[in-house]
Amino acid sequence: MTERKKEKKKFRINYKKAARALALLLIALTFIVSYIPAFLGSGTSFDRDLIRPYGKVGANAPKITASAAAVYSLDLDQFVYEKNADTKMPPYSITKILTCYLALENLDPEQVVTASANACKELEDGMELELEVGEKHKALDLVYAAMLMSANDGATALGEAVAGSETAFAKLMNETVKEWGCENTHFVNANGWDNKYHYTTAHDMAIITKHCLENEVLRDISLTKEYTMPATKQHDKLKMENAFLKVTENDKAMTGGKTGSWSDTQCTLTLGFAEDGMHSVMVLLGDTAKGRMKDPRKLIDAAHEFTPGFIVTDSDKGVCKAWVRHAKKPTISLDVSGLRYAYPSTQKARAVKVKTDIDILAAPVKKGDRVGRFYIYTDDELAGQGFLYAGEDAKEGWLPSYLFISDRMTLMVGIAIALVLLLGNILDKRKRPVRRSGKHSRS
Repeated sequence: MTERKKEKKKFRINYKKAARALALLLIALTFIVSYIPAFLGSGTSFDRDLIRPYGKVGANAPKITASAAAVYSLDLDQFVYEKNADTKMPPYSITKILTCYLALENLDPEQVVTASANACKELEDGMELELEVGEKHKALDLVYAAMLMSANDGATALGEAVAGSETAFAKLMNETVKEWGCENTHFVNANGWDNKYHYTTAHDMAIITKHCLENEVLRDISLTKEYTMPATKQHDKLKMENAFLKVTENDKAMTGGKTGSWSDTQCTLTLGFAEDGMHSVMVLLGDTAKGRMKDPRKLIDAAHEFTPGFIVTDSDKGVCKAWVRHAKKPTISLDVSGLRYAYPSTQKARAVKVKTDIDILAAPVKKGDRVGRFYIYTDDELAGQGFLYAGEDAKEGWLPSYLFISDRMTLMVGIAIALVLLLGNILDKRKRPVRRSGKHSRS
């Protein structure tokens, strides 16, 4: 009889306990969904959907006064703009960038160079140190003089120190550039003095400049604002200013370069520039003095248009999100300032990566506050970086917001828990057996 009663005994649910367990589960899930993601990271990276192709070779090329020009993308290792780029023209003093490169590659900077009669011969209207035969200078000082003030005698002295004579040095120059793939260039002197057998093209000169600016010392010298040449037995010390920086008006995009000219209507310029993820070389031949000051900036401004790459953000709003502790809403959108570009050598979007370094944020946060930095990589190399700004206000929230639980979530979960507990209480009451009063007759 007892066994039968046990078999008939039904499983009874304790609705109150089940409701409390479900309420605890809701609290735990809310904690996991809200706090754990914020604990693991302070924000998100840029939305990859924002990265899209931008730029096309030859597109929107501006009008310039230079007779010939070229822009070579160091990122893509190709020419992206050319104007009469294969026309042979005189380079004038931009020749000295190669002279100084070869001097730095072949001479000890502290080596003493003695000026020869050939180096000291007077050149009409040319920039000179006015060296005297037998005057001694360190090689490094002569490089500064050749680059900053375009000293013709200093360049010749350097060439002779490298190769023994100016003729031998010119041979070395021609052999060097031929190895670099320059087929339409021929040099006969170290300083660029006008000669019908001394010529180059915008195409070739861009390649030459690319290689020369790979020398870090030369780059630094070409961007030096002022330099003082030490005194010698023949001359007092000489303070010189950088003609290249004057012509380019100290443009911060410049990474190195050299000027050249024969007259106000026969000017040249070669330079490297880096701006907003782009690294390139530019050459201008047959320009005017006024045009040479305006053409570089024109081409730099248009370079994104004619260089194939990717625009990382087509809008500077809402590029990613960041977590904010103790805020009514646990995340805010972040903005950047200005458009951002990337130029991977593969020219594929997957080679572009953006990483963010977002500050640990706590409410209140005001729109426009600087809250971190971002870094753009192309081919795993840093190509650009900038600041992240709060795109909206973040006001203080209720107590659960310390765990990144929004006020709205707190309200919704609170209501859900109250309903669960209420339902559990109602069901628990309904399941209780009803007791009957009165006597029962025995059959």
